Amino acid sequence: MGGCFSKPKPVEVKVEVVLPEKEREKEEMSPNGKASPLAYKANGTTRLYHHEERPIVLNPYTNPKDMVEASVCHVKDLENGQMREVDLGCGKALLIKQNGDFYAMGHKCPHYGAPLVKGVLSKGRVRCPWHGACFNIATGDIEDFPGLDGLPKFQVKIEKERVYIRASKQALQSQRRTKVMAKCIALSNYSTAITNVLIIGAGPAGLVCAETLRQEGFSDRIVMCTSEKYLPYDRSKLSKSMDSQAEQIFLRSKEFFHTYDIEMLTETQVVGMDSKNKRVVFKDGFRMEYNKLLIATGSTPKTLKCKGKELDNVFTIRTPEDANRVVKLASSKNAVIVGASFLGMEVAAYLCEKAHSVSVVELENIPFKKFLGEKVGLAIMKMFENNRVKFYMQTEVSELREQEGKLKEVVLKSGKVLRADVCVIGIGASPTTGFLKQSGVTLDAKGYIPVNKVTSISVYTMLENLRNIHNVAALRSFSLNYLDYYY
Repeated sequence: MGGCFSKPKPVEVKVEVVLPEKEREKEEMSPNGKASPLAYKANGTTRLYHHEERPIVLNPYTNPKDMVEASVCHVKDLENGQMREVDLGCGKALLIKQNGDFYAMGHKCPHYGAPLVKGVLSKGRVRCPWHGACFNIATGDIEDFPGLDGLPKFQVKIEKERVYIRASKQALQSQRRTKVMAKCIALSNYSTAITNVLIIGAGPAGLVCAETLRQEGFSDRIVMCTSEKYLPYDRSKLSKSMDSQAEQIFLRSKEFFHTYDIEMLTETQVVGMDSKNKRVVFKDGFRMEYNKLLIATGSTPKTLKCKGKELDNVFTIRTPEDANRVVKLASSKNAVIVGASFLGMEVAAYLCEKAHSVSVVELENIPFKKFLGEKVGLAIMKMFENNRVKFYMQTEVSELREQEGKLKEVVLKSGKVLRADVCVIGIGASPTTGFLKQSGVTLDAKGYIPVNKVTSISVYTMLENLRNIHNVAALRSFSLNYLDYYY
């Protein structure tokens, strides 16, 4: 029975754990302080643990005064493959029945709070109905993104055909669980210009890499750098909640980075990389050496090529300040959105009740036709039109006209002239890889990094020393037939 209270019989398992030491052995570091290959091995000793004393704890809430237990239903109330939200008096849980066993865990997706009971249950996993995050019903662990945290897992027992759940009050309130992580134990041995792992880019991909290293027991130096002035934040929310301040959409708090020794260099732009000597150069001239490098710089929004593209009230939504200014300028005014992409349509949805008018200009004849099909695209278009959004399809912008230095009109190639007090451009993006020129990393004609069938940099087309460089999906290109092979 999933998660029952009965104490399991001792099972002897071999677990390698990280035991922090006051001082790392000298042979683990090279004379100049740069981490040697030994730094990548787990620092500690191998011990034998019984099952009940394993150091990895799925439920960290152990205070008896914090626990609550409640009868939530009869065993026959749920069929196999069903889920139900149940109330324990001080919070709700998601009760699941699969293959005759009951499981209980947090009922809200920790990403944006979606009710998981409306999601999909399949093969021991629940998928969020909003953005597709996937959670293991036996452990609560997140197994597919978006999102960073797992769900709290609650104990289940059966007595006299009644289902009981025992849970932490704190966990019921938080509805999220962060995995146990290691800390850095070698900072005092490092020069400020040397790091074991360097992550260029502070989006979700870079942050997940840093967190995963700590979760797996990596206890050497990790440095993340970003050209922005903020800690990692959810950029996708800029078009969904455009008046949000940066602090409201941080992926992790400042305290989180301090606690787990993940160093953040903000307003620090990488302008060059020397792959042979494992060194990057920053815009201010500072240089940093690395052992392992992750390139997670994401993409840069494309802009229009027509006259007037540089006007102050023409925006690509890149930062919280961009989104905030668009909302302010569009209030009771005329907004034009170029591109019926996800970003463009989300901006239109947000502004339709705030602006005097919202117009969408698009080259295609139906929004989302390539992704969702003609019928769904038409239905979405109709819904927007019912909310006062006007569409100008199968055309593009030929000129942005100004008056006293500010945008006043958007001229289309069809000849139509639209009044505009603010214009948002959402026509795609290009990979942020300009700093890799002359680095030894191969870029294709569009600036993407060609990779092999397992989406790592191919050793057949790269120098041998580039095995220490990794990149993420937004920057790479690969043949689709590789996907069939890999999966």
